[in-house]
Amino acid sequence: MNMQATLQEIAAKSSLKYADVAAGDAAGLQLRMRYTAPGSTATTSAGTSLNAAELPDRRYLIASITKPIVAMAAVQLAADGQLALTDPVRNHLQEFHRGSLRQITIRHLLTHTCGLPDMLPNNAELRAASATADDFVKATAEVTPDFAAGTDCRYSSMGFAVLAKIMESITQSKCAEHLQHAVFQPAGMESTWLGLPSDAAKELMPTVLPCDLPIWQSSDSHWNWNSQYWRTLGVAWGGMMSTAEDLGRLATCLVNDGKSSLPGGKSNTVFSSAVVQSCLSNQTQHIAGLFESDRIQRAWGFGWRQNWPDHSATFSDFLPADAIGHWGATGTMMWI
Repeated sequence: MNMQATLQEIAAKSSLKYADVAAGDAAGLQLRMRYTAPGSTATTSAGTSLNAAELPDRRYLIASITKPIVAMAAVQLAADGQLALTDPVRNHLQEFHRGSLRQITIRHLLTHTCGLPDMLPNNAELRAASATADDFVKATAEVTPDFAAGTDCRYSSMGFAVLAKIMESITQSKCAEHLQHAVFQPAGMESTWLGLPSDAAKELMPTVLPCDLPIWQSSDSHWNWNSQYWRTLGVAWGGMMSTAEDLGRLATCLVNDGKSSLPGGKSNTVFSSAVVQSCLSNQTQHIAGLFESDRIQRAWGFGWRQNWPDHSATFSDFLPADAIGHWGATGTMMWI
């Protein structure tokens, strides 16, 4: 049995409604598997049901896989001389001139060592009020960090909200717009957006497959992961839409030191080689205030996480410890 058939069989025995898998190497895509359970449908915001198997483009809310892509764009700005990873956040955002917030650097944001929370205490209330990405940053600037920057490593979605705001202050454009012209277009990722474009949301919403919701999100709320509000908001910690093929294109680009492979033999430099190497290598080893386990056994690059063989969230039992990747709470995963 070939690999595609094996994957189809595994998916059929699971509770999955649909699955899309892409795998390859430096030469590009080598394997593509697309699975749809019988009777699985995608429901539009207007309530119309579509056969998921018949969708020409199957896009997903990739959730936290957003983070390392945003991180790489930020590190490229550093490589271009527009910021330094040792810059205190307060140098870029005035509201961080307060208490222990003053200690946080961009490097801390990129490695989940900033002390900012994963989710805000009033997270649900902000979403219910249709808060903007800026509203989340303002609320983050009002919290007391959970620990002094650089002394612990705890997953922080709000750190990436702040990182995106810094990027916007430098590029003078929305993070979504910067990613579009700096990453997605040169990488040939034509079905990827940080938030669906508002002028095309009605057309694109049915092509983004719905995801199972966590217990703290109601299916009839206007702000859950499947809502138009959330899918057009474009938050830097988890608001990206993409396809298996596009993430495969990104992976091929990274394997090739930041150079994309486009139709007709064309290629673009999306990231410099130094940026790729920095983002994919262990960066927490350089933060002296961390426990050894956070510096070595459970290491982070810039945005990317290394494989943690002893952890329940390991990418695979058979990948080396220095494999790099990320997961998304909506059921997505990517690794190299």
